[in-house]
Amino acid sequence: MRKAVFFLLLLAPAAAMADPTSATKAQAALQAAQQAEAAHEAAAAAAHTKQAADTAKAAQLAEAQIQTAIQLRRLEEQTGGAAETYADLQTRQQQATGALKQNETALAALLPVMQRISAQPAATLLANPASPEDSVRGIIMVQGIAADIQRRAAAVQAETQTVTHLMDMMSDQQKLLFAAVASQQQAEDALTAQIAAAKTAETEDADTEAAENAAAIAADTNVRNLTAVVAKITTATPDNSQAATGATPSIAGNAPVAGRIIQTFGAESIAGPATGVTYSAAPGARVVAPCTGPVQFADAFQSYGELIILDCGQSNLFVLSGMAKLDVSAGQHVARGQPVGEMAAFDPKNPAKQPQLYVELRQNGAPVNPNSR
Repeated sequence: MRKAVFFLLLLAPAAAMADPTSATKAQAALQAAQQAEAAHEAAAAAAHTKQAADTAKAAQLAEAQIQTAIQLRRLEEQTGGAAETYADLQTRQQQATGALKQNETALAALLPVMQRISAQPAATLLANPASPEDSVRGIIMVQGIAADIQRRAAAVQAETQTVTHLMDMMSDQQKLLFAAVASQQQAEDALTAQIAAAKTAETEDADTEAAENAAAIAADTNVRNLTAVVAKITTATPDNSQAATGATPSIAGNAPVAGRIIQTFGAESIAGPATGVTYSAAPGARVVAPCTGPVQFADAFQSYGELIILDCGQSNLFVLSGMAKLDVSAGQHVARGQPVGEMAAFDPKNPAKQPQLYVELRQNGAPVNPNSR
């Protein structure tokens, strides 16, 4: 545009000497060009300002969502503990009920004999061909066994009543926890929608590239396992092939989900030493990003379920799988601690079955311990 204006400036004097009408047209063209240039510059400046504002807004909303997730984590930990206690209570109740039935069955088998002895002790002794001493000894033994069974039955009944009472209390507590989590979830859903709108307005080139790479991976029928996915991402993002020079990201002291570790890195498994860490997560818990960076992959994959691959920079890729729902998409840039997915909700019909989150850290394509500091 500036070259065009300069060219018109050179032509204007010559046009003025040749023809006044031409000079007027040239001057008008010059003014139009200058106005167009100014308009483009103003539009570019406005677009830059808007993009900066959108980016700042997205960062503010992400931080607000992180703080909400921190508050929600406390409730999730309580819910997870309540769910485990509920499952334990249910198991105890089932065991107590089974023991009670066994004792009642044993007692029922001896009850007719005990009733006969109690109602007609003399006739029973006379009908017994054994010696009087053996008969008395037998009666004493039967009565002792019956008394012991009665004591055990009473103890089991008392325990069953206690467990039932505790389960009633847990049910009430669970309702309160679910109500609190639902309130937090509503606030977080609103923030998620606002962040999505801000991210849509941001439209960074790097995000578009990551989204295209993820689409290519999903369409590649040769990609059949996690290693192939990581290799594909590493190839698509050359910067990841460089040797790591910064600190390795870690989840030590900063778990991506509320819960407890049930399988550590390197632990023996059916497939060999574990290449990641597995959490028994709180039902319905939000999963947060373990580092800051672009999402390179976010989709269902093979037996992993919903899977996310997050680029932490310096050749580090975090893999998170086992979620019931994803909150991010490929190409989106997330901050550490920002929610990226959600675990399966609590199933009252099967309280012992808790959702599991698998976390793996890949450095230069090879798995490393994500819990190392």
